[in-house]
Amino acid sequence: DPSAHVLTLYASHDDALPALRAHTARHGNLHLDIRFTGSVDAIRALNEGRCVMAGFHTLQHTRDKTPTARTYKPLLQPGQHKIIGFARRTQGLMVGRGNPLGLLRLRDVVVGRARFANRALGSGTRVLLDELLAEDGLSPGDIVGFEQTEPSHAAVAQAVAAGAFDAGLGIEAAAQSAGLDFVPLAEEHYHLVCLKSALEQPGVQALLRLLQTTRWQDDLAAIPGYGPLQCGEVLSMRRVLPWWDYRREKARAGTPVSVKAGATVSDS
Repeated sequence: DPSAHVLTLYASHDDALPALRAHTARHGNLHLDIRFTGSVDAIRALNEGRCVMAGFHTLQHTRDKTPTARTYKPLLQPGQHKIIGFARRTQGLMVGRGNPLGLLRLRDVVVGRARFANRALGSGTRVLLDELLAEDGLSPGDIVGFEQTEPSHAAVAQAVAAGAFDAGLGIEAAAQSAGLDFVPLAEEHYHLVCLKSALEQPGVQALLRLLQTTRWQDDLAAIPGYGPLQCGEVLSMRRVLPWWDYRREKARAGTPVSVKAGATVSDS
């Protein structure tokens, strides 16, 4: 449709977004141009003007002074960026059918010297792994294969299915597609983010309306390990990303935090 809005989205690898692209093609006057990359690179692309929206994910209960906070805090600015609710999803260990090594947690991977397929620096799943290791008092050096990386959830799943690795961290849908077993470890929030100045663009508004429909949320809930979470709602960054206390940050700096022209310092 030549009258359809086009929205460019750089996003962390995910099974829900291709489903969303297909859904918008069927039910909305919107074409999603999705480029899959790491979460960090997706937000950088947004900040550099290479896309209108970015997708990234964080642990459900992430805190300040964690790998997640250290990674994303420099990239996101209250008042400049707006978080849009999208999905909750589960990440866990993708293991061979029947879980032959009995891996139930990351410590089992370490103790059992299981060969582990990692994700590259800049991917949200690599950040998640760093945080889970820190929570368990483990270090990257404890993991056999920590430096061996694959480019996506599907690639990790295929590498485990082929017997090159014993386990990897990823989403349930990828494990299921590769015929693997899945051991849930962490609940995540998958966020969409855009600049505040882009919120009123027709393509963004069309996407928000579609995300709020029951039809889309039913499609999302049908994907293994996924469910809708405040779909299409514009959310307060301070509430979604709890390491941000804007007043504290401003007081610490002694001056207002600078934002791009046209943005405000409020985070409504």
